[in-house]
Amino acid sequence: MTKIPIFERFMEQMKNIFKYTVAGHTFAVSLPDGFSSDEYMEPYAPFVETGDIAPLFELELRIVPSLREKVCGKVRECLNDEAPYFWIFEDGDGKFSFGFSYTKAHPDCILHTSDDFSSNVVYVGERNAGRFVEFALSNALMLLYTFRTSPFQTLMVHASVIAHDGGGYMFLGRSGTGKSTHSRLWLSHIEDTYLLNDDNPVIRIINGNAYVYGTPWSGKTPCYRNESMPLKSVVRLSQAPYNKIARLAPLQSFASLMPACSCMRWDSRSVSDLHKTVENVIGVVPCWHLECLPDREAAVLCNSTVKP
Repeated sequence: MTKIPIFERFMEQMKNIFKYTVAGHTFAVSLPDGFSSDEYMEPYAPFVETGDIAPLFELELRIVPSLREKVCGKVRECLNDEAPYFWIFEDGDGKFSFGFSYTKAHPDCILHTSDDFSSNVVYVGERNAGRFVEFALSNALMLLYTFRTSPFQTLMVHASVIAHDGGGYMFLGRSGTGKSTHSRLWLSHIEDTYLLNDDNPVIRIINGNAYVYGTPWSGKTPCYRNESMPLKSVVRLSQAPYNKIARLAPLQSFASLMPACSCMRWDSRSVSDLHKTVENVIGVVPCWHLECLPDREAAVLCNSTVKP
């Protein structure tokens, strides 16, 4: 008997199927009847895929009476210093499931995945569905995207990116360092600039070159550009009572970019893919360290130094 491909079965069973392509990688989302993509998937609208492209992974949203029965195993970790909190559950057979929440009291949604993360379901309790659906979809999709694209020299980076003169300039650093502030300074004081993404841009290596992409995931800043451009520079920021910039050596560049990249750090294959891609990026993109004040001079100094 001929087996029906997973996505064809998925399409047969579900009605409200939507496909999106981000940085060249396509995925599918299934919503229950009565749930509109216009309401819950608005940031993804610029990324709608209309072609006949098989998705790299699928995510189905299910609304359930209670999340308790969807928690599999015991809590292995609850990660992040601030919301969204990321829960990892593990049963006795080494099977993982995941959760996301606004507080550390309990998960607000639960994600079940197939072994290879190609077919997945995110569960939201019906009592608070209106509040948590968009939150659940966004966090689940970022996790799945990160895992499924890692073999394809793709990185999702916690950073802010300015588009300037045909290229992308990426600013990264610890939370609260001032990535968004520095981007705004470029927008205010550097001509020919606009914001590509303010929280989770994607880097890809294609034919030995590095490109940066806008995504549907831009944090608190609504910036959802379906655009790509060569990545010209990566700048790590740190606060200081002065403005000073220096080019980083390869080892320093690796240490700067690595922590900013999303990764399934418990999965050895994903970590290996991450290391290789970061090495490829820093091999072709100059990395810098900017110690700075939140002022015009910092933006001008950075621009004049890192622009090729």
